[in-house]
Amino acid sequence: MRHSPSPLAARVLGAALVAVLLTGALGWRPARAEQIVHVVQPGENLFRIGLKYGVSWTAIMEANGLADTTIYVGQRLIIPLGDDAPAAVPTEPTDSAPAAAAPPPTELAPAAPLAPADSTTYVIQSGDTLFNIAARYGLTISQLADANDLLTPSLIFAGQTLTIPSSSSAPSTASNPTSAPVASTGGGKYILIDISEQHMYVYEGDALVYSFVTSTGEPGADTVPGVYSVLDKIPNAYASTWDLWMPNWLGIYWAGRLENGIHSLPFQSNGWRLWEGYLGTPVSYGCVILGANESQLLYDWAEVGTPVEIRW
Repeated sequence: MRHSPSPLAARVLGAALVAVLLTGALGWRPARAEQIVHVVQPGENLFRIGLKYGVSWTAIMEANGLADTTIYVGQRLIIPLGDDAPAAVPTEPTDSAPAAAAPPPTELAPAAPLAPADSTTYVIQSGDTLFNIAARYGLTISQLADANDLLTPSLIFAGQTLTIPSSSSAPSTASNPTSAPVASTGGGKYILIDISEQHMYVYEGDALVYSFVTSTGEPGADTVPGVYSVLDKIPNAYASTWDLWMPNWLGIYWAGRLENGIHSLPFQSNGWRLWEGYLGTPVSYGCVILGANESQLLYDWAEVGTPVEIRW
């Protein structure tokens, strides 16, 4: 015997059918947690990680509760993906796409002043340094920094617009004694150390000669950003403060009574090599550390007076 459904059961079934139809019509789909975990590698920063996954560096900061842009090798970062994640960053602005996000600067960059009639502008590209930009336009670092009111010449970032003054209108360093010092060109040789990447780039003219993973100062003994030059070369320097032998020493600046430099992984008097296996992580007492082979190549290549720029 077949029984007709009760009025209550009929109403329940009708409501369920309406819900199913509405779900299909509205295209509803259950929420799904779309995220992956990225392990930070040597040379990476938030901006580069974001480019890899098509997510803005600010979204990664928010997803991981980061107070600033500091990350470290081996750190596990949540990468937020899905409909709510920002779209991939375009390489340049278009009418239909938002402007490319600039990498996180360590401090607010000053707005570029209006360019005078006898000047032009230049948008900084990834890998650019103030040294190379200035050389391209026949200027000194100080002239370029003065024209853009850069208080810290080493802090520039991709996407930033610089005013390029003509050589005749560029301020003279002789008339501006407070401007940043410009190191000797050292025959076209130039060493760039990027703290945020824990990496060293070695140039001769516009050609990249070497690219090395490095380690700079640990927190509290930070390597100081700035524009310097090679002050001295010592085949095997000794640091009595820490009982360390430092092969292939290139001195670059003084920190009080101590000189900081670039050198190979150091040895203690008992023969134990310090920081082996930690290259790519800030672990030193302020110096810039290279592997044994890399430091030998740099020591043989560099000259006293070779410019050295350290930047974030």
